[in-house]
Amino acid sequence: MRVGGAAQIQSELIALQILSRASSGAQSGPSARSPLAASRDDGFTASSLNGGTGALQTYSASGALSDGGNAIAAIKAMAKSDAFRNAAQGRADDQVRALVRDGKLAELPALDETQWASLSKSEQSIYGVVRTLQGLYDAMPKSIEQALSDHVKTVLDSYPESIARMKDGLASGTLPASDGWTDIIANSEAELEAARQGRMQIHAASDSGMVTATEEFSASGGEFGWSGRGVTVHADIPALQKAYGTKNVLPGDSPYFGTYVITW
Repeated sequence: MRVGGAAQIQSELIALQILSRASSGAQSGPSARSPLAASRDDGFTASSLNGGTGALQTYSASGALSDGGNAIAAIKAMAKSDAFRNAAQGRADDQVRALVRDGKLAELPALDETQWASLSKSEQSIYGVVRTLQGLYDAMPKSIEQALSDHVKTVLDSYPESIARMKDGLASGTLPASDGWTDIIANSEAELEAARQGRMQIHAASDSGMVTATEEFSASGGEFGWSGRGVTVHADIPALQKAYGTKNVLPGDSPYFGTYVITW
């Protein structure tokens, strides 16, 4: 991908739908599961978490909770702890972010209409905040090696079809050549070839003058659904291109290891 000038790249998981009263049945979030969860476990493990006024019995990250019934029990336990006081008001705070980021809460499944209705408003808010954050953090690479492999996989899996669609649009005139689509297609083909040939590299980016990131990890929503915002990356693209000797630079960030740059 070629980009010029200063860049701001937002990584957002918008509309991680938890439950919509306007539809029926469960709505699932991202299918990716965090490597921090050791192994799939249809049961749950109890652990103690200090909640300021007492101990909360909640569920550790030995695996995803297998059904809505277990999830409801976990949510009701969370609602008794001061640790989730802000989440009960629909707000993510640093304490809950840390619990989710570090894999201290088992992954919550989707709820059906009846299960959702069995929760109080504050419990619904806790569910929405926690599950949205889990989706955001699950989408983040956990190591710099994973960041590269994830990007390579995305290119290999999605670019061939995307390039074919762009070429069809260019041929039919729905994508005017005057808008630069010829160059976009050429750059996409070059990126795909680099991924196929294993020429992509990743570098830790410690120079804040070239790459910085704002890690927001917020959640918002209500009874009609929840959405979240994760990472915003700010980069001086010309400086990166000069530093790495290529016009093909892709900056990124993960809360697990910091900022990075992919080059090819």
